[in-house]
Amino acid sequence: MIYNKRNALVLLVSLLLSACSVLPPVQPPKTKLVLYTLQDEETLLSRYAPVFAIEDAQESYNRIGTPSAKLGPGKEEIIYVDPKTPTVYAREDQFVTRKGHYTNLIYRIHFEEVPGGFAPYYLGAGKNVGLLFIITLNNENEPVLYTSVHTCGCYLAFVPTSYTPADVLPRGWKKERQDVYSESLPGLLDHRSDAPEQDKVVFVIRGGNHRVKDIWLADGGFLPDYKKITADLQPFGALEMLPLGDLWATSFYETTGPRKGYVKGSYKSRERLYMSWWAFDWQIGEDKKLGRNTFDGVTFYTSLKPWAREASDMRDFVTFAEYWGWEF
Repeated sequence: MIYNKRNALVLLVSLLLSACSVLPPVQPPKTKLVLYTLQDEETLLSRYAPVFAIEDAQESYNRIGTPSAKLGPGKEEIIYVDPKTPTVYAREDQFVTRKGHYTNLIYRIHFEEVPGGFAPYYLGAGKNVGLLFIITLNNENEPVLYTSVHTCGCYLAFVPTSYTPADVLPRGWKKERQDVYSESLPGLLDHRSDAPEQDKVVFVIRGGNHRVKDIWLADGGFLPDYKKITADLQPFGALEMLPLGDLWATSFYETTGPRKGYVKGSYKSRERLYMSWWAFDWQIGEDKKLGRNTFDGVTFYTSLKPWAREASDMRDFVTFAEYWGWEF
């Protein structure tokens, strides 16, 4: 009888824990969270720039770094992410639909690695990993959608705002918190200010696997009381002109061969082992360039369905958004 009661208690606790999987995560203590911000300037990319709240920043692989190049002992090229200096890369894209004119503010960050140990065991272990964050503005420069995705096309997440028209939302969209690949994210962000650029969107990034674990809105003038680091802001094009020695430059991406458009040194052996055979992609999980259009770079698909590669390709944002149910 005692044994049965003990088993029942274990089962009950397990059910309660699983039922709580979409509750807001508990925020880490101040000693474990660092805010990366950008310098205030008058450009759209600066005014609406997100804040990145990094968990466990005492570990170098959790700190936003700068993609860099150097020559090895045999004069071979070595591409790595330097965690000592943070850089955010950004660009501004436009798109037009029958409903209006929109601006995408796209931000890209990179980390040294996702560790490849066995405890914890990360499926996405590999070097030079990164994330993309897209803030979609309407023609009034009001944020209508926040999008985040890893630079491999994995772990895609959408969060609309109080400025998002109802006819843009996917059918059946709920405003409550959503479960995104086991992470709890808001279903809607409420911009309370009359001046939306005064609200700073804060992406909380989990230590280790660099997953987005939460998204907040904060007053840009009164950010949470965590340690703050100012990152450099560079254009996307800087990633294709990394200084190498005194006279040369090289690209962060492969420029020839079967890996053309993929981040140099970004190999995902675990994802290849477990997923490539059923996803029909030998390079699955490998980080890549986000081109400006479908003629630039490699297919940036965001669905694992092989037949949805083109429809879910983020390089064509309108088609990509429609595939996921957004009616811009």
